[in-house]
Amino acid sequence: MNLELFLRYLRYEKNYSSCTVLFYRKDLEQFAAFRSSMRSDADEAPVESDDVRNWIVSLSEQGLSPRTISRKISALRSYYKYEQSRGAVEKNPVDGVKLPKTRKVLPAFVRPEMMDKLLDVESQPLRFEAIRDKLIISMLYETGMRRAELLGLRDAAVDNTVCELRVLGKRNKERIIPYGAALQEAIEQYRQERSVLPVVSDRFFVRSSGEPMYDKLIYRIVHNELKGVSTLPKKSPHVLRHSFASAMLNDGAGINSVKELLGHSSLASTEVYTHITFEELKQSYKRAHPRAEKKEDIMDVRIQAIHFDATAQLESFIQKKVSKLSRFHDGIMEAEVTLKVVKPETSMNKEAALKLLLAGNEDLFSSKVADTFEEAVDLAVEALERQLEKVKKKK
Repeated sequence: MNLELFLRYLRYEKNYSSCTVLFYRKDLEQFAAFRSSMRSDADEAPVESDDVRNWIVSLSEQGLSPRTISRKISALRSYYKYEQSRGAVEKNPVDGVKLPKTRKVLPAFVRPEMMDKLLDVESQPLRFEAIRDKLIISMLYETGMRRAELLGLRDAAVDNTVCELRVLGKRNKERIIPYGAALQEAIEQYRQERSVLPVVSDRFFVRSSGEPMYDKLIYRIVHNELKGVSTLPKKSPHVLRHSFASAMLNDGAGINSVKELLGHSSLASTEVYTHITFEELKQSYKRAHPRAEKKEDIMDVRIQAIHFDATAQLESFIQKKVSKLSRFHDGIMEAEVTLKVVKPETSMNKEAALKLLLAGNEDLFSSKVADTFEEAVDLAVEALERQLEKVKKKK
């Protein structure tokens, strides 16, 4: 394989990031190494579809997920498509090869009520780091920018007079994102606090030393802030990007507008969020319409399994069991269920954590461990029933 020409094409003509090009290199070199280990004539014989199929089988046997395998095959397809365009090969060996089915997972997001709970905290004297960290959360959630875009944001690119910022996105494409009065005020406060620091960078966000932020620090800030309002396994900056998109569409923004704000090159990338908004609409209908409510008791139950895929049977059991909690309180807006295995060497190692979001930003929580996930869910539901009864008596 002649990779260097292809990789230069990706970097300088397609404007792919150096990180993306590195992934392409690793995937393609991995395929070449696999083929050499399987065929003595690998250097002379043209690549065939069976070579690709055998690689897929090998990757599956290594325990790689269907999504990861699809990404690697996509890199291979792009390489041979490029080779076809310059006449180096007659056909693309990836064409006609069936990929492993990937499970479609909707993007994880934090509901607006919970983000309001996090951001609308009464102001008090805060040190620089606390003001900066809150602004990072606000900016990610209110603009939908990526972590890398926030990290590379220049101070000159944030125009607080007209409430616009210029973001340099993927493939060096620049876009302008507007923002509102709340973010404008937070930016002004941050810049005042930053003005006394020995700033040595033109970046907008800096550390207390005045030096630029770094990738893992941004992630850690977001993760720590979201721990207080969400039981989602993922608490990353990208979750806030998902939350921005779903909130915009739920509030009536046009999908093309959201596409431009997110910096997506294809509408297909934005359409995934319409599935979220449709589910929101469906659940709202079933909760609000009297006929729909009589037919079945529906609750928005979000299930997250950590480091394993929950079976459809287990998810159905959880949905039915948790939905019955609506009989004890009519103000349950959402239920989050997190499943994980703790202490694998013991028998009592299945943990189910349930969190209920009630109207008025109140939430209840219960976590139980048992021999099976079904039993752990039963115990957690029973504990929440008692909590809901207490809430009802207080009223």
